Amino acid sequence: MTTVGINTLVYMSDLQAGTPQSSVLPRIADLGIKLAEVRREFILAGENPDTEFDRIAAAAKAGGLDLFYSVPEVITKDGKANPELATYFAEAKRMNVKNVKLNQGDVKDVDADVLHGIDALAAEYGVTLTIENDQTPENGTFACTEASLKNVKDAGSAIGYTFDLGNWFWRDEDPTKTFAALKDYITVFHLKNVNGAEKREDLSTVMLEEGVIDWKALLAQLSDDVPVFLEYPIAAADVDHEVTLVRQAVNA
Repeated sequence: MTTVGINTLVYMSDLQAGTPQSSVLPRIADLGIKLAEVRREFILAGENPDTEFDRIAAAAKAGGLDLFYSVPEVITKDGKANPELATYFAEAKRMNVKNVKLNQGDVKDVDADVLHGIDALAAEYGVTLTIENDQTPENGTFACTEASLKNVKDAGSAIGYTFDLGNWFWRDEDPTKTFAALKDYITVFHLKNVNGAEKREDLSTVMLEEGVIDWKALLAQLSDDVPVFLEYPIAAADVDHEVTLVRQAVNA
């Protein structure tokens, strides 16, 4: 059965107002959700990140939540592993995180031994890894993403792939075509819908039933072992409805 998760970006208005993610996690658990993804940028924005790491771990344990960790940094740079990876993985271990997501960086150009070294470091800290297509020219195009994933596969690396459905629009890419081409690589799915505006500056995420992407048809093609995260800002009154839509779509 597909696991439905919530990325804390769902509660963007609260996070921007200073609400710590450790206070958001109980709300996620109250929805009957068992998987949450916390975001590093909002932990660092707080007054005491070290304390927040521990509070997140405690809140997840109390709510019976498995945690993923979104780190908005590249996994490799200039052909080498990001030197801060051990820091990110140590933070993940402190929170009892299962998976760490990073931007793909220049993975497409790195040697196999670099990827194997990253695999070994992740294993040392007890986490799995995924790379993502974001909204930037450097890390968000289909060509870059396909080349990155092919290099990972050819190297026999354990690095997985977080497919972000809505991000493709910010790079003028067709999400349905990219899904078809990259489907076999997907290990995590970030779900959002968009308004489909022609100009990039007018693009925005919208509620699932209001967007232009046929997301239900794509979810139906995912393997049951690929978790699906809601990852877009939602008004508090609408969160339960959006979660219900996704659960119905995946029969979770």
